[in-house]
Amino acid sequence: MIFETIKKTLIELENNNISYCVLRNYDFLIENREPKKHSEKSIDMVISKKDWSKFVKVMNNLGFIKRTKSYSLKHAPYYKFLGLDRVSFDIQIGAVHWNDMSYLDVLKNRVKKSFFYVPSNDDTFVMLLVHSILGKRRFKPEYQSILTKAQPNKGYVIEKLSSIFNKKIAEKLYNLVSNEKFNEILKKKYLIAYFISKHPITFIKLFFRWIKWKKFLKPWPLISFIGPDGAGKSSTSAEVLKYLNKIGYKAQVFYTGRGRNQILPIRKLGNAYKSRERKKPKMHKGLKKSIYTLFAPVFALDLLLRYIFIILPNRLRKNIIITDRYSSDIMVMNNVPLFFKKFLLRLFPKPTITFYLYNTAEVLHARRPEEPINGLNKQMYFFNKLKPILNPIEIISRDKIKDREKVILEIMTFLLNNWY
Repeated sequence: MIFETIKKTLIELENNNISYCVLRNYDFLIENREPKKHSEKSIDMVISKKDWSKFVKVMNNLGFIKRTKSYSLKHAPYYKFLGLDRVSFDIQIGAVHWNDMSYLDVLKNRVKKSFFYVPSNDDTFVMLLVHSILGKRRFKPEYQSILTKAQPNKGYVIEKLSSIFNKKIAEKLYNLVSNEKFNEILKKKYLIAYFISKHPITFIKLFFRWIKWKKFLKPWPLISFIGPDGAGKSSTSAEVLKYLNKIGYKAQVFYTGRGRNQILPIRKLGNAYKSRERKKPKMHKGLKKSIYTLFAPVFALDLLLRYIFIILPNRLRKNIIITDRYSSDIMVMNNVPLFFKKFLLRLFPKPTITFYLYNTAEVLHARRPEEPINGLNKQMYFFNKLKPILNPIEIISRDKIKDREKVILEIMTFLLNNWY
């Protein structure tokens, strides 16, 4: 499915007379197979400046989404989901760049391979060598193999490397590659500094944009699931965690409701009060409301301490935090005035994304028979009062697989567009 999508896209570019060049990791296209590695699912390519508007139109028509700009203005990533698989194109405009600093025009000498265009052998040699020095700071084994087996036009390669660095460096690099001394090349740290010194203004602008883009000291996303009992909060949280970890994100799930994981010793106190309440069911309603209202800030404080000492530090360590419930349990506390519960909720930081899972009380009762229908209706009444505060994405939990896919696509779209 990914192979066919990429193939269709590349053929559509040619049909629209768009000059492009796929830079690397394209063996699967030649072999007519599905990508096996993550690098094969993301196509690095150059698009001609003059064809840029046509390219944008084609990508929009094919259903690709353009990510918001990063710190680099010469890169334009597009992506599309096929189910929960993502295919993406990382576009460089006009030439090959390291960040915003151009170093090689590959469109002039491009060659057709199978149904798509790639750089010439000489340009491939220069590109993989410079890309490994500047971009990767290492030589992948497959790049070493290509560079070692290549028989490029030495004069052409020296000329291009001289324009990127200088002639002396160009000849030294060519000889080191010829002798397969890739580690020696990486020891020459001055190469990056030398390249930057040839683009000082661009680098300074890029540096300040990079500082903003890195989000230093900005907490990573907090994703919360709220909703009545039986709506699927715990199972959906677990599936999201599994997916994010699988594709390389650091993520953790925390239960932040009543009943467990408290920091303050309130569980024993609560159980003792409940036990006494059961023994004296005819307690005056006013007294009962007063006791619950006085206890509500204690419960809220416990939740707030969990956020400050557990959740926030993990967010600052670049972990995506998923919470089963979160502070929403304050809303379903009985015998506490609604205005007071809303006040307590506003003390908490708003989640980055909130999902409200729900269904009819009858369906939820069938899933959780221990929960009475009138109790479930009451929970949903309070959650409806909570919605204006959290602005959640609402999902009627019917089909576990489809619900999970919808949730994951919402999360991934946010993460990709905001460069997490």
